Amino acid sequence: MRTLLVGLLSMCAWAGWAEEPASLGELIESVRDTSTRNAQQLAEREERFVAARNQRSQLLAKAQQQRRAAEAEADRLRAEYEQGEEQLADLETRLDENTGDLREVFSVVRQTSGDAVPMIQNSLVSAQLGARSALVEKLSAANSIPSAGDLRELWLLFLDEMNESGRIARFDAAVISADGEESVRTVTRIGTFSALSNGDYLRYLPDSGRLLALARQPVGVESSDIVAFESADEPLLSVAIDPSRGAILSLIVQTPDIRERIDQGGVIGYIILVIGALGLVLGVERFVTIGLARRNTKSALSGKNPDADQAVSQLRTLSRDTDYLADADALSAKMDEIVSTAAEKLRRGLPTLAIFAAVSPLLGLLGTVTGMIETFQVITLFGAGDPRLMSGGISQALITTQLGLSVAIPLLLIHSFVQGRANGLITTLDETAAELFAEGRTHPQSADAI
Repeated sequence: MRTLLVGLLSMCAWAGWAEEPASLGELIESVRDTSTRNAQQLAEREERFVAARNQRSQLLAKAQQQRRAAEAEADRLRAEYEQGEEQLADLETRLDENTGDLREVFSVVRQTSGDAVPMIQNSLVSAQLGARSALVEKLSAANSIPSAGDLRELWLLFLDEMNESGRIARFDAAVISADGEESVRTVTRIGTFSALSNGDYLRYLPDSGRLLALARQPVGVESSDIVAFESADEPLLSVAIDPSRGAILSLIVQTPDIRERIDQGGVIGYIILVIGALGLVLGVERFVTIGLARRNTKSALSGKNPDADQAVSQLRTLSRDTDYLADADALSAKMDEIVSTAAEKLRRGLPTLAIFAAVSPLLGLLGTVTGMIETFQVITLFGAGDPRLMSGGISQALITTQLGLSVAIPLLLIHSFVQGRANGLITTLDETAAELFAEGRTHPQSADAI
């Protein structure tokens, strides 16, 4: 207060000096008014400060009360949590005791359902009864315990499959023909093994739920037998079935026939076949020609038909020629010429046949190299992740090798056989020429008896 009064007096003095009050009374009144106003302002400020302090005290008390309530709630929740943990542990123990071996049963159900998914999806029974794989797919992927209703449905599903696997049923269904046209046909289902319609074997397509007529029917199965079985004209009929439930029929469709295998060989494969055909024709021609020449030679040597073989006839004529009998060298040279001419005719085409037999495996090797180059190009472009992309080059490599060996081996055998017969016939002519030469030089009159 002392400091405040000193300040007020200083302000009044300064104001007095500045305004030059008229009298001391006015100065006192001015100081009194100023002091009154300042005191009033200080009282107001003090009142506001006390109000703010009281408000802060109330807020603090309220916050402390809320904290105590929150701590009490936390203690209550902690107690409930601990109690819940104890109850949960007790319930889990009781659940383990009550379930017993049911967990293993549910694991078996899940595994069995997973194994049954492809069987149900690809079953011919689904072609008649519709899609039935939703339940087994659900149970195979379930992470929770299945209900009693699901287990009952699974049991009934397996019973239906077992029952239908031993029945022959007839029903109408949409069938896609080999040319891609879809029509409703009467289908005869033999258990879960085969489906027949209008003399054709059918495949079941699980994705579309349709039946597809095989583009290539099994070899050795007559369509008339299938039609007779479908019409059931007799009480007992036999029919071929697929014991693999469609796997063998699928392989029949995917397995290429002879024409398709030849096409897989490409241009080189066709060249090998052309060489094989030419070699076969040449070999047959040589075999027939040498066979006729051998028969004529035997007939001429036996005396049944002396003029049947031209070479033997020429040798005999030469052995009676007095001019050649006088000169042994001329006679020998002339006989060698006749035998050489006959040998050349017998061996005509054999070198070509040998070349065909040697070139065929080389062309097969060329096809192998070409196919492997194509395979490596596919690997470079698309990688080795999908083997089907590489099958074209590998097929060409293997087919050309097979064709080359298939052509070379028979041609080599034919060449060896024909060449052996030709050499034997040439040897016979050499022996006949030597005998006629010796008889003509020793006993000219007995040369005609040979």
